[in-house]
Amino acid sequence: MEESSGDDQSYIPQVGDDRKPNIGMRFESLEDAYSYYNQYARESGFSARISNSKRSKKTSEVVWKKFVCFKEGQTDEVRWSKEANSDKPRQNRARRDIRCGCKAKISVVKEQTDTGWMISTFVENHNHPLATPSKVHLLRSHRSVSVSKKALSQQFAEANIPTCQQMRIFEIEHGGPENIGCTERDLRNYQRSLREEHMGMDAETFVDFLQSEKDKYSTFFFDYETDSDNRFSRCFWADSVSRRANIVFGDVMVFDTTYNTNKYGLIFAPFVGVNHHSQTILFGCGFLSDERTESFVWLLGKFLEAMPSGAPKLIITDQDPAMTKAIAQVFPQTVHRYCLWHILNKFPDKLSPVIFRDHYQSIRSVIVHSTTSDEFEESWKGVMESAGLVQDDWLILMYDLRHRWVPAYFLNVFSAGISSSQRSESSHAFFKRYISNKNALMDFIVRFNKALRNQRHNELVADHIDMNERPKVMSNWPMETQMVKVYTKTKWLEFQKEVGQSHHYYVEQVSTGIEFWVYNVMNFQASFSSKPRMLTHDVQKNDVYCSCMKFQFDGIPCRHMLAFFRVNQVFHLPDKYILKRWTQGAKVGALFTPSEQNVIDDPERCLMSRHWNLSFRSSALIDAASMTEEGTKFLHEQFDNIDCKMKDLNICIPSRNANENRRFMDEAITIIDPCVIRTKGCGKRLKSSKEKATSKGRQCRGCGRRGVSHDKRNCPNLLEQEHIIKVTVDENATSDQKLSKVTGLNEENGGRDLYSLFIRPSSSKDAEEGSIVETKNRGNAKLLEFDIFARNMARKFEYLDWMVSVSHSRICSNSTFCDVPCLL
Repeated sequence: MEESSGDDQSYIPQVGDDRKPNIGMRFESLEDAYSYYNQYARESGFSARISNSKRSKKTSEVVWKKFVCFKEGQTDEVRWSKEANSDKPRQNRARRDIRCGCKAKISVVKEQTDTGWMISTFVENHNHPLATPSKVHLLRSHRSVSVSKKALSQQFAEANIPTCQQMRIFEIEHGGPENIGCTERDLRNYQRSLREEHMGMDAETFVDFLQSEKDKYSTFFFDYETDSDNRFSRCFWADSVSRRANIVFGDVMVFDTTYNTNKYGLIFAPFVGVNHHSQTILFGCGFLSDERTESFVWLLGKFLEAMPSGAPKLIITDQDPAMTKAIAQVFPQTVHRYCLWHILNKFPDKLSPVIFRDHYQSIRSVIVHSTTSDEFEESWKGVMESAGLVQDDWLILMYDLRHRWVPAYFLNVFSAGISSSQRSESSHAFFKRYISNKNALMDFIVRFNKALRNQRHNELVADHIDMNERPKVMSNWPMETQMVKVYTKTKWLEFQKEVGQSHHYYVEQVSTGIEFWVYNVMNFQASFSSKPRMLTHDVQKNDVYCSCMKFQFDGIPCRHMLAFFRVNQVFHLPDKYILKRWTQGAKVGALFTPSEQNVIDDPERCLMSRHWNLSFRSSALIDAASMTEEGTKFLHEQFDNIDCKMKDLNICIPSRNANENRRFMDEAITIIDPCVIRTKGCGKRLKSSKEKATSKGRQCRGCGRRGVSHDKRNCPNLLEQEHIIKVTVDENATSDQKLSKVTGLNEENGGRDLYSLFIRPSSSKDAEEGSIVETKNRGNAKLLEFDIFARNMARKFEYLDWMVSVSHSRICSNSTFCDVPCLL
């Protein structure tokens, strides 16, 4: 770069004459002319820009075009000074000024006798410094998001790879950020333009996509509805894999809704279950715009219409009234169970902290460990009386609903080992690794399908392991050798654990009869107070029933049944105790249409695969050719030949521009995008009182406030207040009496005061503080009552032959408990 002398500095690019534009140089098209000047600008260190043009008055064709330096034009201040008298409002721009009136340019005119273009003007000098080669890649005209990068960026986005990590991948591929050809901002701008291009036609595209899947695969089910304004409101879909899975594993289902999966706030409602590997699987899913009973009835009706096996035998949901009504209406024969985990989590909020601390474990033990309904009801009554919760409104309501959530009422119903909706919660967490509340509906379905393929691939991996690997058995019992070939690996490990535990039990016959023989199954190390499991043997049907009901609930023989089989020399597990859904052949016999299975893309035809293969081969060639000057020259010549042949192939198919695409799509839109809705799951997650208590600042145990800079030792409220404590002392106690503790309660000031009196002999007869109020005789004991002005946390008072240590604890009205001595 040369600088000319003078007041106004001039910068001349240092470029070879064979690569400089010359007046009279001809080009086939305007695109060729701009491409040539832009390449010259890259070597020179500036950015080219397309400027104004002139058209023929007769034909309206462009006959003159100008390409300029990107710093050509006026600054904002100059423009504002010229528009000072104008009524237009001044627009302050956040970015800095770029233009400085540079005159560098070329002009091309269309030839009269030919269709080509010729350079008529060329100005070489610039009035600003030129960029160094290390910074040229940052100039605007030398940055662009290529077609392949656009496609790769979309594929990366579908895999939930953020833009910043996409750039890191491109850096590794191209050997550095300067070789990528675009910046992270360019990539984000492209993604923004995509969102703007599809704005307003998202629902239409979403419905068209699912409708095309339905037309393509006859076993794909899809239906949707719009509101009175023709706005998308709800839908349901299920593919062939989900519908086939429902035939085998649809006996138990978990249904729950989740939020923050799309930018409209539509409620995502998946139907999930468990397969023979104990993995979560999807039966179908839908979108709802509200959580009214009517919406749930419609969704459950579509599920019933789509599933060939009909309604499930058991469905687990949370305690939602609208969902409960809809299930009772659509699935009248289905056992409906509430999530136990959700209900147990409500106890800290519904009970006071003291009662929760002292009695929750007893309440939970009654709920979880009761084996019959009668046992639960009797134990529940006892624990409610001991905790003083007989009149608690919420517990009364939950007791009335006990047949929907207490395990004792469901032990005889097969539940596949599921007692809560955490299967659905884990499914929500899995899918939210791929989707977010910023996704449009089309973004959602693309990412959701990728997540679903990954979930189903995990099932294929488990099937592969069962086919090619065999777990080890722990004993020589023939039943183990039999079942290791039958069960899947996950269920085999559960069965093996029960087999190992069965060796710790002995069987004792209690009674015999014509039809039933009864046995007690006890653990060798059990105490005398332990409750034995009762095992009933139906002699005529040769059936065995255990009071723990594990086989009925989980579908796996329990340790008590296995102990009975071992004692009675049953070496092979009868078929009636082998549930097919837990076996390796669970899916054998299910409807399967090979033509309907998902089409797997050929890796050689995949854009990403082709791009990586070409990049790898070209990088290897470049590394080898760059070692010598001859190799570099040869590769340049080959690149020129390849470039010409690629142009002859005409790979780039002409397409509409963004405005034409938008206008074409607007004309075809019949379904309006949904409005952004507010649901009970919108905004921040609601925290329980326990979470709020632990997340706030330190609490003063004196005044009960949080986030203050004092504690009970220097609490202003405690230092200002005086409280009278009534103390009773037995004067006639013997001198060798051991330390005793007397407690009393005093209801006062909206709280409860707990007084602890520690009494021991003392030689001093002078009371430190206090006055005798009344002397009472009770038999041979003389009781003295006196008042104490308590200003400190623990004062020691002496009277007659006794020293009385008074410690005062406060159970405040805000239900917090302080077991460290303190005052009001």
